[in-house]
Amino acid sequence: MTLKEALKKITKENRMYFNYKFPDTRFNQTILPKNEEEFLISVGRKTMNGFTNWEKTPEYANLVALYLQSKMIDDIHTIYKVVREKALTGDEKQVKLLLTLNKEINSIIKAGAELSKVDEEPEDDGLIV
Repeated sequence: MTLKEALKKITKENRMYFNYKFPDTRFNQTILPKNEEEFLISVGRKTMNGFTNWEKTPEYANLVALYLQSKMIDDIHTIYKVVREKALTGDEKQVKLLLTLNKEINSIIKAGAELSKVDEEPEDDGLIV
C-alpha cells in the first residue's frame, strides 16, 4: 500500500493533520504550510490534544513508516547517482558498492512485483455462477 492510498483511508481531519505535520505530502506544494493556529482553525478545533493522542496509535505509526519509506527511495536514488559516478572512474570500493546497490534495488523491484501479483489475484467470493 502506498502512502497516498493509506491517507485516503483515514479521516479528513487526520489526513489534514498528517499533511500539516509533513508538508511535502500535500498535493498542492504552492500553498505555504500553515502554522498551528491556522491549522486548528482549518479543522475547527481548539487544541492539538486529539492529534497528539492519534500520534500514539499504530495507524499513525504505519503512515509515518510509509512516509519514511518513500523518503528512503529518494535517498537511494541520490546515493546511486553519486556511487555510479565514482564507480565509472574506476574506484574499486564504489564498484562493489554499486553492485550491492543494484542487488538491493532488484530485491525492492521483486518485492513490488510480488505485491502486485497478490493485488491482481481475483478473490473467490464463494458464489457459483
